[in-house]
Amino acid sequence: MTPDARLERARREALRFARDARRLARRHGRTLGNPARAEVEAGAEEVEKAAEAGKADRLSAALQELNRLWDTHLAPRQRPAWRVVLESAVAAALAALLVRAFALESTRLRSISMEPTLLAGDVVLVKKAAYALRLPFTHLRLLDLAAPRRGDLIVFEDPRDPSTVLVKRVVGVPGDTVELREQVLFVNGVAQPRTPSGEYAVARDEGGERETSICRRYREALARGQLTAPEGDEEGFARWSAAAAAGVSTYDVLQCRRPRAASREGPFEAVQPDQVFVMGDNRDLSADSRGLGGWQVPYGHIRGSVSLVLFSWGEGGWWPRGAVGLRLDRLFKEVTSR
Repeated sequence: MTPDARLERARREALRFARDARRLARRHGRTLGNPARAEVEAGAEEVEKAAEAGKADRLSAALQELNRLWDTHLAPRQRPAWRVVLESAVAAALAALLVRAFALESTRLRSISMEPTLLAGDVVLVKKAAYALRLPFTHLRLLDLAAPRRGDLIVFEDPRDPSTVLVKRVVGVPGDTVELREQVLFVNGVAQPRTPSGEYAVARDEGGERETSICRRYREALARGQLTAPEGDEEGFARWSAAAAAGVSTYDVLQCRRPRAASREGPFEAVQPDQVFVMGDNRDLSADSRGLGGWQVPYGHIRGSVSLVLFSWGEGGWWPRGAVGLRLDRLFKEVTSR
């Protein structure tokens, strides 16, 4: 390296040293005190002037003085590398904890109760601030943001066993009376229209053996607006249309049993204030609010809403060995009902 090149490199390093000294002095200005800060500022300025002049002797003297000032005033305030790493790690952990507590988390489905919308093995993204901000690890709602609506996919703690987390669809909101007539969903006596959309194979374990059932698939349209009971059967669709003006949630449901004529489930007890009535989309293979004569989910038990499958691991997925692996077609799959 030529003398000129060495001098140029020394100039760059000196200017960097002066900037670092000035920055650290300003950061700790209050604890450093004005006299010490002024000394460091003057020392950094002299280094910068010496570097600009290109005089090696002057630059060397200025660097020695600034180095003395650094050791005297700044070194005790400079954080060691291990502390920087530790503080960064703690900050990242706290940020992740806050995000998980108030914004987002994920949960994995372990049952087939939400097929065909969600599959066993799906890992879904939960928007925790969809309805309220909750005090972490409690059911206390700090701030209400919105009320669940019919058709929403929600993640909640089972009110019968809070250690169990479930994913179901809201089909009844406060004031609603829910029932099934020949497996058609009625809300406040109004049928929610559905149209056939083919067949669907449901695989499940029965007595240690894998069995596959062919179920009927329907596209259901659940009105989101206020549903008032019809005065006569002929007014049912008109009442549904009026409620549908406020929005409609459409999704696929499965019917695996043959409906019996005049068969009914419910009507269940009217949904209480600050609670919802939920069902699985796999209607005949879902343990939901219809069980034990009807149970409801308090708002405080709702963790958030689901709109996205992050990834999925299960049968039919890709893996070099075996039939279970990553389902590529479900990566970041939106499941918001429309």
